[in-house]
Amino acid sequence: MISRKNRNLLLVLVLVLIAGMIGVQHFADPMYLRMAESAKPVSDEKNAADSQDLMVRLPGQFVVASFAGFREVIAGALWVRADSFFHSGNFKAIIPLVRLVTWFDPHNLDVYTTGAWHLDYNFVDNANSVSDKRYIPASIALLKEGIKNNPDVWDLYFELGWSHYYKKCNDYDNALKYIEEACKHDGIDSNTGQPMERHEFVDRMLAHFYEKMGMYDKALEQWDAARVRTKEMIKKSQARKLHHVVDDAILDVCDKNKMMLCLRLGWRYGDMKRYAEGVELAKRLADRKFPVVIPWAAEGAEENYKKCLAAGTPPQDAVAPINVSLDFKVTKIKPRVLGIKGTLNVIPSSEYKGLASECFTRWYGDNVERANADNKKLWRDGSRVMWKLEDADREGLVIQDTFNWQVDDTQTLQWHSFYVTGGTFSDKIDMSYPDDIEMYPLKAKRYKLTLWYSVHDYSSPDYVQDRIGWTGDCVTSSQLDKTMEPGFAVVKKVVYLDRSDIL
Repeated sequence: MISRKNRNLLLVLVLVLIAGMIGVQHFADPMYLRMAESAKPVSDEKNAADSQDLMVRLPGQFVVASFAGFREVIAGALWVRADSFFHSGNFKAIIPLVRLVTWFDPHNLDVYTTGAWHLDYNFVDNANSVSDKRYIPASIALLKEGIKNNPDVWDLYFELGWSHYYKKCNDYDNALKYIEEACKHDGIDSNTGQPMERHEFVDRMLAHFYEKMGMYDKALEQWDAARVRTKEMIKKSQARKLHHVVDDAILDVCDKNKMMLCLRLGWRYGDMKRYAEGVELAKRLADRKFPVVIPWAAEGAEENYKKCLAAGTPPQDAVAPINVSLDFKVTKIKPRVLGIKGTLNVIPSSEYKGLASECFTRWYGDNVERANADNKKLWRDGSRVMWKLEDADREGLVIQDTFNWQVDDTQTLQWHSFYVTGGTFSDKIDMSYPDDIEMYPLKAKRYKLTLWYSVHDYSSPDYVQDRIGWTGDCVTSSQLDKTMEPGFAVVKKVVYLDRSDIL
């Protein structure tokens, strides 16, 4: 039993803790309300200065919370509150809470990743699921801050590289840089705080990025490294020394991706050494109870390889020049709604006749043999044309080093993509939803609308690259832009619009 003396001492301690919590709440409530108010777009220099001053002064207000282990407790409570705001659709109230939680608990990785996701995926979304691109710099800066506070875990490096630089910014150089860094670190179990091996998909994603960037030798080496690491993780998983399950299916994933890279190096550029390696992998993967590769595909690849080897004529699928052009027209359907109709001649079905890759895909042959002429494809569909609308007189996206969610409420900046089918595309840029009035203020007098096709981003499927390669060296066009993505073919067209063309 607890003695009366100890019971009284415990009671005093509880009262002190309660008083401390009340004190913290006394500071937190009004300060949070001020932060939420400051989250509104900055419309004048005085408000901007007040907001910046708040960001500097706020940490000192919570010094009391750092004693007696209050910080993590308060951070957890605030994060639960942020979740309730998310489910109620009150996104603007979340970001100030993210700022508070990261000050209280700078090692909570979920707050950084989810906060960044809210900013450039979910924050100020309109009914067309297009997010406000002006918040991307804040999202990236938040993740960089998280990396600075947690430099020895893989999670935030990968999140920054994959979800934000790659998926949102189409910045492949920085995406590769951060995914490379992610592969140098393991992780931490958020429940126990104990070290935890990084997931195996991180290493596989690095191999994909090397291939995407045209770094084929590094990609092949990385597939081998990913496979070796996967085998080690399978042993640990079987011994239950891993937090997640890793099985033989992931080895097949590594093998199949390496196989396809080897085969394509043979088909596209005539690398017969890699072609032979790809054929052997294909035969092994097809010779399974549950084959990862269809047996006839492996047989077709082997037959084509032997034929090319005997003739002394390596395949050259992605070498013959192909002309690519992009054209489009813009019409104002109604105020804030632009109609876009255009053409992109990538790629006519006839270009697939005789390709070495046909031994594996059979796409052209199946298309020609279709009984119903209406079902025959004249084009290889699946590509996308990217578009960007921005103020003509300012730089579009400026990445910042310090986290600050304020945006310039006079700037208009948006981009997305159009799907290409039958060599054409037709869609709308709709800025007429209620939230769009704030997202697209349209204050400038003139706007720049850029449409482009890049051979190496997600808008160019593998089967399209089978004809034009990873870098598009064979692409010829009067619209080539060699500075936009150095080393890769980009076909681009720009038009300028007056404010009256949109409003």
